[in-house]
Amino acid sequence: METFHLQTSQNVSLEHTLASVGDRILATLLDFLFMGSYALILTIIQNAAAFPNTFFWLLLPLLFYHLLFELFFNGQSPGKKIMGIRVLKADGGRLSPGACIIRWIFRLIELTVTSGSLALATIILNGKGQRLGDLAAGTTVLKLPGKKMLEHSAWQEVEADYSPRFTQAELLNDGDIRTIREVLRHTSKSTKQLSNEELLRKTRKAVAEKTGINTDLGDLEFLHTVVKDYNALFQQAYAEI
Repeated sequence: METFHLQTSQNVSLEHTLASVGDRILATLLDFLFMGSYALILTIIQNAAAFPNTFFWLLLPLLFYHLLFELFFNGQSPGKKIMGIRVLKADGGRLSPGACIIRWIFRLIELTVTSGSLALATIILNGKGQRLGDLAAGTTVLKLPGKKMLEHSAWQEVEADYSPRFTQAELLNDGDIRTIREVLRHTSKSTKQLSNEELLRKTRKAVAEKTGINTDLGDLEFLHTVVKDYNALFQQAYAEI
């Protein structure tokens, strides 16, 4: 899967997987299903209650469906929410109302007028998960990590009120954290104590050399703390977006 790096104001580089074309198509189809269901329900009610003068106004929200959801629900329509994808600013900034409006205007051309063919061609040729609306708005669509993805990735859940002990952990990268997690996972399952201690010691030394962290914590506690701190720093930076 292709990845995309977001640089936040804290100078933390966040690595994300680009939303696949399949995810985006399925999200769009799901949104069409929700929109169609809403229109069908209104039609049934309108035929039963006969209120033609207000029917148009009740259907009007469908025109602004994507704009409203992306604007007020952090870059996610219901379809995107289900597929675990989200619109983000490509420069790491917050998704602005202006960016949402630009994407919505281009959507009318790319997805409505050309039935999605123009958007699909642009996403494939661009290589950064961006259709024309994304290029104009400075946005992209990324895949959010799910629970199954987290186990073998750099990420783990951290308490919202947790304060990082070692801020130097931001000098590490996703690959470093994945390696540390693999070491911790291996040593927790292995019964070879001497081998485990040597592996933890070498891993700790490599982390200390890269980050400059000096602490009296034991190897195991140190590595667990570094992983947790890295994730806490990531969550703080992600909250800026």
